[in-house]
Amino acid sequence: MKRCRAAFAIAASLFAPVAQANDALEAKVRAYVPVVSLAKVCDIRINDATLDDHRAMHEAVKSDPNANKLAYRLHYETQTAYIKARDGGQRATFCKDFIAANSQYAKARFTAVVEDHMSDVSTSVQKAIAHNVCGAPPVKLSKADWKPYAQIKKMLQIAQKLAKENAETNGWNITEETTAVTEQFCAAVKTR
Repeated sequence: MKRCRAAFAIAASLFAPVAQANDALEAKVRAYVPVVSLAKVCDIRINDATLDDHRAMHEAVKSDPNANKLAYRLHYETQTAYIKARDGGQRATFCKDFIAANSQYAKARFTAVVEDHMSDVSTSVQKAIAHNVCGAPPVKLSKADWKPYAQIKKMLQIAQKLAKENAETNGWNITEETTAVTEQFCAAVKTR
């Protein structure tokens, strides 16, 4: 009987202190750990402010055992949810939903790249891309706009090819992965 109580006391001590973690630190752990945990597998670009806050949070967690346990648990739960979605053939949907839910901290890497490129081209190029890829109304391009237009279109083709290769290599749904790239592209174009 004493062994059962001891085992229960140990198990309870693993989870009970999590509720007593510093509230501000706990809020940061809950916000940043899942985003950083999925950055590589969901191809997320984390914004600079979040990265700076995450580094500070990571240092604070080292000296707070309760926050450290919470961070470990959140990382484990996030990775488990991703693996379950991936193994169920829902990787792209899971990542898309995750990025949407955490858009204040990160965005899809391809979306961020497209937004950077779109800021360097004229409005008519942006509108032509939106028309030809995303179904927006047509627009005429000047002779000077054809080269940047072709470069951005080529960037999309390369990203789609890479998504297809990754899907084939990892056993993911090819159509879902390439569609996700196009959706990210169109989302970036529409925000311009």
